[in-house]
Amino acid sequence: MNDPRHNPATPDRGSLIDDLLRRPMSRRNALARAGAAGLSISGISAIAAACGGTNANAGGSSGQTAAKVLTMTSGATPVTLDPGVSLDGQSPLLWRCVYEPLLQFKGSTIDVEPRLAQAYELDNAKNTLVFHLRPGVSFTDGTALDAAAVKLNIERQIAVKQGIAYALSTVKSVEAADDHTVVVNLSGFSDGLLYGFASLYGLYLISAKALTDHKGKDWAQSWLRSNMVGTGPYTLQNYQLNQQASFARNEKYWAGWKGAHFERVLVQYVSDPSSGRLELERGQSQIALYLPDDVVYSMRSEKSVTVTDDPSFNVYYLGLPCRTGPTANKTVRQAISYGFDYDTWTKNVLNGTATQARGPLPKIFPGWDGTLPQYKYDPDRARKMLTAAGFDGGGFSLKFIYETGYYWKRPLGEQFQANMKDLGITVSIQELSPSTWVGTLSNKATANEAYGVVWWPSLATPFDFLWTLFATSAQGSAGYNFTYYSNPQFDTVLDKASAEPDETKRMQLYAQAQRIVVEDAPYIFLSDVNYLLPMSPDLKGFEFNGMYINSVDPYKLSA
Repeated sequence: MNDPRHNPATPDRGSLIDDLLRRPMSRRNALARAGAAGLSISGISAIAAACGGTNANAGGSSGQTAAKVLTMTSGATPVTLDPGVSLDGQSPLLWRCVYEPLLQFKGSTIDVEPRLAQAYELDNAKNTLVFHLRPGVSFTDGTALDAAAVKLNIERQIAVKQGIAYALSTVKSVEAADDHTVVVNLSGFSDGLLYGFASLYGLYLISAKALTDHKGKDWAQSWLRSNMVGTGPYTLQNYQLNQQASFARNEKYWAGWKGAHFERVLVQYVSDPSSGRLELERGQSQIALYLPDDVVYSMRSEKSVTVTDDPSFNVYYLGLPCRTGPTANKTVRQAISYGFDYDTWTKNVLNGTATQARGPLPKIFPGWDGTLPQYKYDPDRARKMLTAAGFDGGGFSLKFIYETGYYWKRPLGEQFQANMKDLGITVSIQELSPSTWVGTLSNKATANEAYGVVWWPSLATPFDFLWTLFATSAQGSAGYNFTYYSNPQFDTVLDKASAEPDETKRMQLYAQAQRIVVEDAPYIFLSDVNYLLPMSPDLKGFEFNGMYINSVDPYKLSA
């Protein structure tokens, strides 16, 4: 990678990284040498952490350069390394280095193609889904990817009742017909089933030996929180929570290492946005995720940075507690929806990179209904509705909580606070760590707060948005219904839609479900947002797919 601002008197960064990772040296000496090359403190810490016995040439060859190391910075830290138990936005960046699914989305589309399965057949008449596994694939612990391992992974995913388990609700049983053939027996049709095996949060295959050896009472969740054993192109070398994760190439990766690939991957977590920006601008990292929107906007004029600008499946929402307090009243929630200034949010706060959402789905997603009613900023109407609901002049308080790393949520909370003050509603704002934020909202006893959330789909069907955020069965850790909204009519319509084989009838039912939640207003439907990702202009192989947002497939990238 050529940096026009490179100082010949400064040690070459690529050579230094290799030297630091290859040669045994004390942490003090590593820090001194890294500092001499102008690495950031976070970069120094990550490199130095890898010096304690890690062989930098694992998977490498002599004379490696900086192009062999993919360095990414992120302002949001992962929740867990276990791909089966979380729907958070940060963890998949690490999962995709080590783990692989049976199926995947093709290129930039929502079409499904094989990955670890070399072929599959879905027979809706026989209620079976058959996977034919790719031969010669092994986990990094040396055990084979066989039908028994896939069977155990599917059964584990259903048993933990977290992550993508909701997409597997029609699975009755799993059979290992032979070493390379898996038969999934189904109770009926589900329009999201296949996507559950291809999703960013889909069924990633974990070593059956690791699952069995560490099963315990929690299906190995505790062990997998900080350990990884997959079939993917990289192996976890070093993981320091909230600081860094480093990976080396898997020498026995089934797809091989011909062509241009990064030999190692380094993910650094930065609490200071300026650090993430500077590392990218100086060529010290190739991708920067979870930077504040205003920082990303300003980087679009930098010649040393490319910022993607793609229509995405992202929708921003503001959740309102539906189980307790004044917002348990539907009329109050509707009033709050009329009291939010959408134009200020989309044009000023988000710099015109977003449009007001019309309902719960993004406008470019299958099943979006352009005829849905849409709340508009009308504070006078909002005040009248509050009076009708028994809250003349507002007179109550709400707390808005957001997690560190999601920088757009602080300005959302501030605008919410200002708009609600005009209605006589007091809003306080509190920042939490990602794990505390999730823990607070996924626990029914403590989930009494307003919050911002961005959702992108796991499944390429309206069911994904509608079930995960609104279904009664998705409350708490089962999904992402942290408002604890519940409407039996909605649940019934949604279940009918997902199980309806006729696409026309299915979309009509999904439209009906959308109207119900717009009427009930458990969320303020804020905005459809373009995806802006700052990266090095020298990075090759990146292809945006809205189903795999805020993550990359590092094996496909090169520089």
